[in-house]
Amino acid sequence: MNLHLLLLPRVLDGSVGVTLDAALAANRLRRASGQPDLFTIRRVAPRGRHAVTAAGLRVGPLDPLAAVGKGDLVVVPGANAATPPEVEAWLDSAPLRQATRWLAAAHDAGAHVAAGCTGTFVAAEAGLLGGRPATTTWWLAPLFRQRYSDVALDLEHMVVSCGRVTTAGAALAQVDLMLALISRFGSARLAAACTRYLLIERRETQSRYAVLSHLTRQDPFLMKLEKLIEGRLAQPLAVVELAVAMHVSPRTLVRRVQTAVGLSPLRLVQRLRTERALQLIEASDLPIDEVAARVGYTDAATLRRLLKRNVGASPGALRAQRRPKALRVRAA
Repeated sequence: MNLHLLLLPRVLDGSVGVTLDAALAANRLRRASGQPDLFTIRRVAPRGRHAVTAAGLRVGPLDPLAAVGKGDLVVVPGANAATPPEVEAWLDSAPLRQATRWLAAAHDAGAHVAAGCTGTFVAAEAGLLGGRPATTTWWLAPLFRQRYSDVALDLEHMVVSCGRVTTAGAALAQVDLMLALISRFGSARLAAACTRYLLIERRETQSRYAVLSHLTRQDPFLMKLEKLIEGRLAQPLAVVELAVAMHVSPRTLVRRVQTAVGLSPLRLVQRLRTERALQLIEASDLPIDEVAARVGYTDAATLRRLLKRNVGASPGALRAQRRPKALRVRAA
């Protein structure tokens, strides 16, 4: 199948490399088993014959979009735009507007579109995500919700696929995106072979990597609410009580928290308790019962369930991870 790799201004170097490495590995493994290549790769850009990456590398030669057909699969890596103002300025630039129109036309003509990190904003700008479930880079989720309120944003999963659109989370979730595409257009067996060939560990969720405080810092109201909750983590907390303390109605509290971080106030409390529990587990040898009590749970079993759901690991496994085995390097 024809894979068009769309290189936008300030494209992330690692995401480009991961895309090409995974696609080429899939091709190599197919050839080794007597099968034809899975991907025929064409690198394309809005204009000109070269693109400059986020690290300043000049990549080319490239095919300008004006001379390129739709292809079967368009892959859109993210770019180095890490803050809302940077993302908005990037999206409003002439090359991005051209790329957005081209991407919409390619999808209309039957192409599958796969976007990762800030590339998901380009897919949304092209009108490909309206009414669909999708994911994006977790720290830009508030901006994404603000701009594309009709998208069913899912930050729990690393990769979300719906119809002929696949989206992935932050930067190096491009690895997971490519494995999903190899599995879909090749086979699950081929994707598994690629993970072994490239020494990749597959990940299902990005929520365990998200730092909630990074999201709340983007909203003064949420910053104040976070400090309020953190000061009372060991106490029972109710929505009405939080609303009174924040001088808003319970309905307003629910709306503002949901809009900003995609959680209910009680789920926000749970996430903050989980993050604090993780800090205590990783930085101390406190018994789990004591950790649970310090973050507001009288029953350690409740904390264990939350950790399993939110980070996919038990307290014992998390403590084992904090003492990694020394990397064995053979000296000459």
